[in-house]
This record gives sequence, C-alpha cells and structure tokens, in this order.
Amino acid sequence: MSSSIEKIIQNNIDLSKKFVVALSGGVDSSVLAHVLSKTTKDIRLMFVQHNQAHSKELEETSKKIAKSLDLDLKIIKTSLKPNSSETEMREERYISLLSNLENDEILLTGHNLSDKAETLLINLFRGTRLEGLKSIAPNSLLSTKPMINISKKEIYDYANSNNILYLDDPTNNDNKIVRNWIRNNLIPEINDRFPGTFELKADRLSNEVEFRSNYDKQNIKYLKKSQGYLEVPSLLLSSDRWDRQFYLNEIGKFIGLNTFQKKDLEKIEKVVNENVKVKFFKDWTCFKSGGSILFINRNKWIIDDTSNFKSYGFFNFKKIKSVDIFNKWMVALPEKGHVSLKIFQNGEKIISGRNSIKVTEIFRNYGIDSELRNIWPIVYLDEDPYWVVGLRKSDLAIENEKKYNSNIIVASIEKSSIEN
Repeated sequence: MSSSIEKIIQNNIDLSKKFVVALSGGVDSSVLAHVLSKTTKDIRLMFVQHNQAHSKELEETSKKIAKSLDLDLKIIKTSLKPNSSETEMREERYISLLSNLENDEILLTGHNLSDKAETLLINLFRGTRLEGLKSIAPNSLLSTKPMINISKKEIYDYANSNNILYLDDPTNNDNKIVRNWIRNNLIPEINDRFPGTFELKADRLSNEVEFRSNYDKQNIKYLKKSQGYLEVPSLLLSSDRWDRQFYLNEIGKFIGLNTFQKKDLEKIEKVVNENVKVKFFKDWTCFKSGGSILFINRNKWIIDDTSNFKSYGFFNFKKIKSVDIFNKWMVALPEKGHVSLKIFQNGEKIISGRNSIKVTEIFRNYGIDSELRNIWPIVYLDEDPYWVVGLRKSDLAIENEKKYNSNIIVASIEKSSIEN
C-alpha cells in the first residue's frame, strides 16, 4: 500500500519543479507532505490560519509536522472572523496561498478521491448539470492535486502504518455542514445499500463527463458566428442528445441569455421539429435554414458608411485588381454615379437579362430565407439595384465590367467558430 500511494503521487507531478504543500494539519496534506519530503528537496509548507474554533490546534499540529519532516513552514494570518462560511474560508485560503507563492512554485493540495465524490454530489444537488459532474479536476489554474485518485481510506491506512502525525478537525463531525453530512451519512448509506464503492463509481462518472465535455469542445467548431449572427447544426440541438445543454450554454453566452427557461427550450424545440420561426431573447430571431438553426439580431447588422465597403455581418468586402463577369461575388463599380451599400427594400427590381426581375424572386430562386433577405446587402447605383451581392448583377454592371477593369469589389461570407 505504501509504495502504491507514493508511486501515484510521484507519477502525478513533475519532480523537477518546486512545490508548496497547502498544509492543514489534517491527514491528507500531512501524507502528501510526508511522501514529497522523501522524494524532493524543493518543497516547503504553508498553513493558512482561518481563526475558527480549532484553528489553533491545527496550526500547532502543522508546526509539529513541519519539524518532523525538517521542512520550512510559513504561517499565513487572515482577517477571517469566527464562524466564517466554508465558501469564505476557501476563497481566503486560495488567495492567501497563491499570493505567497514564489516564482515557478506549484501549489499542491491534498484533495482526494473521496473529496471528488463528495463534490460531485454537492454539485448534483445544487443543479450544476453536466459541468458540475466533472467535480474536481486534477489540475487547475489554482493548484495541482496529486492524490485525486487515492481514497480517504487508503490515505488513513498509509498514515497509520507509517506513524504520520495528523489531527482530524473536530468540525468534520458537524453534520450541519453539507459536505460533512454527505461524507458521514449519505455516502456510507449509499455504500450499504448498493454494491461497489461509491467513490469509484463517482470517479468513473466524472471522468466520462470530462471525456464527453472534451468531445463537445471538438464539436463546438461547427457553431459559426459573426456580428449579430449564430449558426448551429440542428442535430446538436435535438432534444434526445445527452450533450444538448452544452450547446445551449454556448448559445446563451453568445446572445446574452444566462439561463434557458422552459419557454426558451420550447421555442428551440419548435424550431428544430416544426421548422417555424420564433422571436427569441430580446431582439434575436431563431429559425431553421437547411440543416442549421440560425439566430439573427437585425439590430446588430449595421452599415456604418453606405459608400465605404467594409465588413457587414458575415459579409466581407475588399478590392481586387481584375473582375470575372461570370462571378456573382465580384463586381466592377461604375466610374460615374453614386454607389452605395444598403439592405433590401421590398418591391425593388433589378434590370437583368434585358428584363426587370423582382429582388424577392431572386431571393426565392436561391432559397434565401425572409430573415436573411431583410439583412442581405445590395449595391445601388443612384437609386437602382446594381448588384445583389453573390446572387445577381444588373445588366449595367455586366456592361461596365466589359469596359472597365478597375475599382473591383469582391464579396465573401466569413463566419468564425464560436470558440474563437
């Protein structure tokens, strides 16, 4: 058992680094300090004084532990008041520890497999959904947890068989504290009623959620965005997908909706299943187009300067040196007349093929949805449509392209992944 725990801890860290162990005086951090003291010299200890009922006893125990291991110990004082909440103590503890790290030092904590199972249940009961089921990560921006795969029982067995000094915090028996009630009452009851060890089951679930979360992060590249526009494959929003909530969260972040209410989910399901158009959060409209669900906010599609061709929504414009009269995504601008970029006005016509054709008919022929029609850019010469971008050029535009090969504008549709 001893060699097994030591090997796990050593394999979970880079022994060439410098470490600080967050020492509490309890069994977890004491075992961690003991194992590392046998392995590396680049280690020191820190104890955060929380000013709670038994904090002084834990401080004295920590001093004895440091002395027995011949390691430096820094005592960090705090302004915490007696009876501070667990959240207040945790936040103050991390602030104190991280602010006292020296260059290149890595903070190590004694979080273990049992802590991970307890945190999973706490998150589940609080309704944190899939993200909370990942529980405690072995590494984070704040700390590394080399004992995260070791159970509390294994840690106690190691400590007792190696005569390691520690003090069990008496407040751990106070079942008014949610974590203590889960540790002392709920998990033992679960283990009594169901075969197997709950800690291991929780670990498997947490790891699977983490794996699936990474899978979702790979799929997130298929969510495309631009100013006032979001495109999501409808398959990802199907109600029978286990990971739908992940994509809903990303949609919410983008459009400014913190929490999806029941009515919001019902709207999305109607769009996915019934191919309807709905007014969504604030000024956003949601509808289905092909195999995608689109979210559009027309108020964010703004043409700042109608005579200066720049980016507009997911349309991008730039000047090039030569024109292809058969390419509907580029056009030669005329040398005379007022050229402007505007959005579609209902009832307009464009002269094409010696006949006038309604712009709405062009949109219909290309399967452009009405919401997209209302934001689709059109280049005007004076008051007449000159170029329906990407779809149709007027006869005058084609004639100009035969005469002139300068002042060429090319358009493209550019959408970036929502992860960028």
